[in-house]
Amino acid sequence: MPAILLGRLVLREITRSEGRYTGEPRARLGFGLGWAGTQVYTLVLLYVIGATSEPVALVVLGAGVVAGLAIAIGSSAAGAPQPFATAARASRQAPWVIYPAIAGLLGVGLAGFITKRSADERTRLEALAACEQARRGANEALEAASFDRARSHLQEARRTCVEGAALQEVARAEADADAREREAIQRRAEEEAARKERERAEEERERAEEARRRAEREQKAAARFKDVAPVIARHLQVASAMATQRRWEDAKAALSQAEFALNEFRGTDVQRSERCAAFLAHVVRLWPDVDAGLEQIRQRREDEERRRQELREAAEERLQQMREAAEERRQASLRVQCCDGTLSPSCLCGRSSYRGCCSRHGGVCGCED
Repeated sequence: MPAILLGRLVLREITRSEGRYTGEPRARLGFGLGWAGTQVYTLVLLYVIGATSEPVALVVLGAGVVAGLAIAIGSSAAGAPQPFATAARASRQAPWVIYPAIAGLLGVGLAGFITKRSADERTRLEALAACEQARRGANEALEAASFDRARSHLQEARRTCVEGAALQEVARAEADADAREREAIQRRAEEEAARKERERAEEERERAEEARRRAEREQKAAARFKDVAPVIARHLQVASAMATQRRWEDAKAALSQAEFALNEFRGTDVQRSERCAAFLAHVVRLWPDVDAGLEQIRQRREDEERRRQELREAAEERLQQMREAAEERRQASLRVQCCDGTLSPSCLCGRSSYRGCCSRHGGVCGCED
């Protein structure tokens, strides 16, 4: 716009100067470039708006058609209305401005309309593809009995599907998902009830089998106890006799055998029988006396071992003393050895003073080997 305004002002000044000012070609060039730039920017803006809004594109296209019709009517009809005649004169005076503008309006309007239609069609196709993909994912999720995932796909389909038939199909799929989910819940409940019933039956069978095995064990234990009861009684009798005689180790051996035989019946009904209870009471009654007797034996043996150890130590000490005394006597009986290698005939090594010994033989140098 500044180029257009300044170009008109300069051309007007050059025209009024009657030859004093020059530069008209450059002024017209600037004026023309201003118009061209304005038209280009305007057409680009109209195209951008028309490409995002179909009504604007139709308005721009209609404006170009109306302008072209006005110029055509004004140029061809002799009695054309004043606006049409004015448009025809303007087109004859500035054809390099009017005709490019009309052509630009037509081109921009048509291009914007086509672009908008193409974008809408592309969006519609993308929505259809997304709708179809969501419906396919919902069907696969329903086949896999994944109802949460199916509902997520159906929500996406409801958001992307725009056609009435597709929306009806989505509604039917949602109803089908609800029905299938109810059936699955009911089926799982029935399966869970059947599983619990099977578990209860299995537990009852196991309890019955355990009761049967326990009864067999009790029968075997009773028969076994009938066989070993005399042996247990004999062991207890021997243990009591050995305890009376203070033969505690023999009493322990017999009592241990009786207790080992009774351990076989622990946890059975035999253990609660009168005879087995009497045996166990007898064992419990004997063990403290046996343990006390064994403790006395252990203490006595420790005392005897300690005394033997003391006697051994005393004997070793006396033997050591005897050895030392013998060594002292032996050392005392040895003769003194003179430094010239001879032995003193009268001096022994055990004396306290060697004065006068080996006085003629070089002195004392030790004892004989």
